[in-house]
Amino acid sequence: MCPAEARACADIFVAARRRARPDVPADRFSTEDFDLATAGLEILIVEHQGLVAGFAGLDRHHRELELLFVSPEAQGRGAGALLLAESGRILGLGAHLRCDARNTSGRAFYRAQGWVETGESWGRIQFTRPDPIMALFPSLLGVPLFAL
Repeated sequence: MCPAEARACADIFVAARRRARPDVPADRFSTEDFDLATAGLEILIVEHQGLVAGFAGLDRHHRELELLFVSPEAQGRGAGALLLAESGRILGLGAHLRCDARNTSGRAFYRAQGWVETGESWGRIQFTRPDPIMALFPSLLGVPLFAL
């Protein structure tokens, strides 16, 4: 990731965190937060018309999608779906992520992309990318048929 891409990703990250937490003073969020959050992660970037539209942060060792952020201007245009699909492809079977339980739009997005809620802990919902074969048999996933 070049410095300009890193800066664009940091800006997306900070802006999203400020929007998600209006109860926290805006100056409490900084680009250093991005540096800390992405340390040790593999970063995927999606661009639209030559600009960074979003990014994902992967931990291959733990098969975890740690971060997925899309700029407001790029939301609803497939950038998040592309990042999620590529992250799932890279992480393989057993890939998982966590989402803040209050993030209803994020949760709906992950479900719409075929990821399954598998638990909740400390206000975070865990999602797992099901094995494509298992997805054909939702009862084996512990998911009601109408949820898929």
